[in-house]
Amino acid sequence: METKTNTNQNPDKSRKVIRIVISILVAIALWVYVGRGLSVEVTMKVNNVPVEFSGEDTSLAEKNLMLLSGYDTTIDLVLKGPSSELFKLDKSKVRIVADTSTIQETGQQTLSYQVYFQDDIQRSKISVDHASAYSVTVTVGEMDSKTVPIRCDIVGSTAKGFTAGELTLDPAELNLRGQRDDLLNIAYAKVTLDISGADRTVVQALEWELYDYNDIKIDNPAVRSKVKTVQATLPVKTSKEVDLVVNFVPAAGSTLDTIQYTVSPDKVTLVGEKDVLDTIDAIVLDTLYLQDLQPSQSLTYSVTAPEGTTLAENVGPVTVTIVVTGVTERNVTVTAFNCENVPEGFSAVPVTESLNILLRGLESEMAQITAEDLRITVDLSGITEPGVHTVPVTVQVANYANVGVKGSYQIVVDVERLP
Repeated sequence: METKTNTNQNPDKSRKVIRIVISILVAIALWVYVGRGLSVEVTMKVNNVPVEFSGEDTSLAEKNLMLLSGYDTTIDLVLKGPSSELFKLDKSKVRIVADTSTIQETGQQTLSYQVYFQDDIQRSKISVDHASAYSVTVTVGEMDSKTVPIRCDIVGSTAKGFTAGELTLDPAELNLRGQRDDLLNIAYAKVTLDISGADRTVVQALEWELYDYNDIKIDNPAVRSKVKTVQATLPVKTSKEVDLVVNFVPAAGSTLDTIQYTVSPDKVTLVGEKDVLDTIDAIVLDTLYLQDLQPSQSLTYSVTAPEGTTLAENVGPVTVTIVVTGVTERNVTVTAFNCENVPEGFSAVPVTESLNILLRGLESEMAQITAEDLRITVDLSGITEPGVHTVPVTVQVANYANVGVKGSYQIVVDVERLP
C-alpha cells in the first residue's frame, strides 16, 4: 500500500504568522517615529513678555537711583528646542529678568537680560532663536521718596442684620519713590472696598490710586512703590441672644426633681462672626453637684463672653438662686466591715471600730434607713506586707435608691502573716 505525505501547510496559520510579523514591524516603526518626533527641534513664539528688573527696589534704590523709562518694556521671543521639552513649557511662566545692580549713574543705560522657565524645564535644551530685542534700554534718574497715608472708600452695605466693625489697612501708609517734582503734589493713596451683601469679615487685596491735595486722581507711572496691593480687613458681625445656664450633676438622693432655681438675668446678647455664633447656644456659668447644695443658697457670677465674641452691652453680676426641697442629711454609725481580696498567706482584722457615714436623700427614705442598710467594703488587694494599714473603703446603700453617700471614708486594718 502506497503512503502519501501531505506537504501543503494550513493557509490560515500562515496568514496569522504574517499578521503577527507585520504588527511587530509596525510597532517598531511607530516607536522609532515617535522617538525621533520627540527629539525633533521645533520653535515656539512667546509674545509680550514683560521685563522684570532685579535690584530695582534694593541695590538701585540704595544708590538713590530709579528707572524713569524702559521699566514697562516687553519682548517677543522665539524659542527653539525639542518638541518634548517645548510641549511642557507654560508660556505664562516665561520670565525675562534684567539686572540693575551694574547701574551706577543717571542717564540712559543698556542692560542685558536672562530668560527663565518653570522648574521642570531643562534650560540647557531650550535656546532663544530670535528676540525682538537682545538688550533693554532704560533711563535712570535720581530718586526721591515720600510716605503718604492710605485712605479707604467703603461702598455698598452689609447684609441685613449684620454690622461692619473697624477697618484696618495693611500697610496703613504707602512709601512712594519717584522724582521730586512728581512726588510733590501727591497727598494720599486710596483704595476702594466693596462690602455689598457681606455677612462675614471682608478681607481683600486692593490696588491703590494716588490723589493730589484737591482730591484729583494722579496717573503717573513714574511714581512707584514696592507695595503693589493693600490688604483691607473689615470685620462684619451679627448678634445672637443666648441663655445663661448652670449645669447640675445629680447623684443618688440628689436629683433635679429636688431643686428649684432661677438665673437673673437669664439671657445675654453676643456679638461676633456668624460662623462663631452658630456654635454657641448658651453660656455655662458653673457646674454644681446637687449632693453638695445647701437647702437654700444664692450664688453670684460674672459673665465672660466666649472666645471670638463680645457682649453687646455691659452685664452686671448674674445671681443664681437655688432651693432644695424634700431632701435631708443624716449620720449613720456603722460597725461592720467586710474585708475583701485579702492576700494569700495573710489575715486582716479591722482596727477601726465604727464609722459615721453621712447620708443625703429623700426625707421619706432617710427616716427609715439603718446601719444594716449600709455595706462597708475594704479592698486589700494592694497590701503586700504585714502591718497596720489605713485603707479606703466603699460604702454601698441597699434597699433605698434615693439615698446617697457624701464624702469618702477609710479605716485602719491590721494585716498579719499567717503562721
